[in-house]
Amino acid sequence: MFLTYLRAVVRRPSLLALGAAHATVLALIVTARPYAAAIAGLFGTALLALLIARADGRTTRARAERDTATGRIADLEADLVEANTDPVTGLPVRRLAEQHLAASTGMQLTVAVIDVDGMHEINNSHDHQVGDAYLAGVADRLLGVATDGDIAARLGGDEFVLITARAPQHLAAVLADAVREPVTINGARLPLQLSIGICRTAGGDVHGGLGRADRAMYAAKRRRSGIEHYDPERDGAPQQPGVRPAVRRRDGPATRPSTDNS
Repeated sequence: MFLTYLRAVVRRPSLLALGAAHATVLALIVTARPYAAAIAGLFGTALLALLIARADGRTTRARAERDTATGRIADLEADLVEANTDPVTGLPVRRLAEQHLAASTGMQLTVAVIDVDGMHEINNSHDHQVGDAYLAGVADRLLGVATDGDIAARLGGDEFVLITARAPQHLAAVLADAVREPVTINGARLPLQLSIGICRTAGGDVHGGLGRADRAMYAAKRRRSGIEHYDPERDGAPQQPGVRPAVRRRDGPATRPSTDNS
């Protein structure tokens, strides 16, 4: 029984104080030496105070460690949000758009790749701060078009993507309407000059979905039509992953998007 008590004390030191209190009461009952009982009582009280202080110390350290761990988790979450957010436009980065496509297996989606026409001229005519504000203006228009379940992201440079479950023709119409008005930067109104390629794709086909929309976007640049839907006979198949075209013209003629696909 004594060994059992010792094991319990190792697990819960407060039981030692409880045992000391019990010993004090027993001493008061059975002994004819009240001074010894008083000393035992004082010892038990002191030991109990010590154990309470140690327990409070452990609680304080545990709370501090928990607060530190919580702070580290919050910092990691903030870093993750920053890594997944484009600093210029506030949109998700390309990786998240690709993950969205990859995770949409079994769904039919519409992908629109949007590219700024004449971005080089905008930066040269003004400055890069105006260029960044222009890109942020494009992002705001895309966010205005996006609905629940959609994702608008910056693919990189002056290229964006919008992924939705809506039909291609409907998306083309709302995009054309959204970018019709110029953006105002430092009091100046700059027209939104964009080329947009749209395709319908099966969820899960990241390379095919982005690749076909990208080819349709370049058709829009060539035809100066603003918006084009993917046509396999005209646009061909996307190149294999990791293969880049020999010529990739980033800036096409400055045109305003329309839904004319003729």
